[in-house]
This record gives sequence, structure tokens and C-alpha cells, in this order.
Amino acid sequence: MKTTSRILSVLLLLTAVLHAQGEGPPKVGFIRLVNAVAAGTGNTRLSVDGEDLYPKGYRLGQRTGGIGLKEGNRTVGVSKEGVESGQTTVDVKTGATTTLVAFAEKVETEDEEEPFKWVSRILRLKQRDAERGYILTVVSVCAEEEVDFRIATEARRSLELKTVERFKTETIDLGMSRGDVELRLKGKEEVLCAISQDEPGNYVAVLYNDADGNIRAITFYDPKFVIAG
Repeated sequence: MKTTSRILSVLLLLTAVLHAQGEGPPKVGFIRLVNAVAAGTGNTRLSVDGEDLYPKGYRLGQRTGGIGLKEGNRTVGVSKEGVESGQTTVDVKTGATTTLVAFAEKVETEDEEEPFKWVSRILRLKQRDAERGYILTVVSVCAEEEVDFRIATEARRSLELKTVERFKTETIDLGMSRGDVELRLKGKEEVLCAISQDEPGNYVAVLYNDADGNIRAITFYDPKFVIAG
């Protein structure tokens, strides 16, 4: 939760400065990049309104923390060598975080020498608040139309079978008890991902294919920040 603490510290500092200047609370929202672009070479780069935010780029399987932006519509783009660039428009709202899952999709062409190309796509995820306790949101950008997985918690050690469809989410109520959560693919014994629930709220697992087509997972906690007036 170190990233969460850093974001809150920045927000508190910015709020204090603006109040001292006689201005209202800052109208700041956030975006988060989850890099699942397996095709191509090198790292994936992220731009906002044409500005490259991190020239070194992000490795496959890497995710950012919340990137603060002024409220309003922002054009967000992703690019990677060997993959056609992609972009989307994000309506940045104060205190809210939009998660952007970047991945590559194979698209057929009419060129006999190059019958297909890789194109960057961006899946947008809105925040989901847990009314109480803990929830897990699983989303898939895998090539498979459906991914079957099993989930176990410390409170419920039995492995429950769940299914998530491509480009869809599956929300799982984890109850009120704090504890670790494990996901395994159906028919596999190795753990796909493990999540430690430190605070109540929504946890997210993004399923994607690596360069060899294997299913992997990227996980994170998705808190909502409230900026007081």
C-alpha cells in the first residue's frame, strides 16, 4: 500500500496549498496503466494529450500507480515497437481512478506477405466500490473467449470454480474477513496469483496472455480517494 500512501500525501499537500491560496479543493482525478501488451519488442509507452509520460516505458506485466490529472477529457495513447499504436478518451473525474488495460490484438490484413498485424487496444475499467467488506474483480483480455479459474480464501479454503468472459468482468464477494486470496486456472495446481487483503474494498486481477500465450495475472488494490472541501 506504499503507492496509495504516496498518492494521499501528494493530495493532502496540494489541498493544503490551494486552501492557503484561497482556492477550493483541487479537481484532480487519476488514471492507472496495466501493461498487457505481449506482442512487439521493447516496453510500452504511455502518453496523455500527446505528452510521453515515461520515455523508458513499462514492461509487460507492469502497472502504474494512480497518475494524477486535471479533471476533464484526456486523450490517452499507448505505443510499442512492432505494434500499431492505440488511443482512447478518458473522462477524468475528481477523486476517481480509471484503469486502462493495454493489450495487443491480432488483426487480419489483405496483404499476402503480411496476413496479420498487431494493434494496440485499451480496455477501460471504472472503479467499483465495495458496499462492505472485500470484493475481487476479475477481468480478462486473454485471446480465449472464456477463462475458467478457481478461487480460495483463508476463510473458505475450498476452491470455487468461476468463469470470466473475454473483455468482461466477474465480481466475487470475498466476505468480511481479512486474509489472503489465491487464484488457480482450472486443471492447474500452481497458483496463478495471490492477493493479500490489507484493507476493505475492491481488489482487481487482470488476466492476459504472455508472449508464449500462457495466461498470467496482474493484481492491484483499487481505492477511491475523496478530496475534502
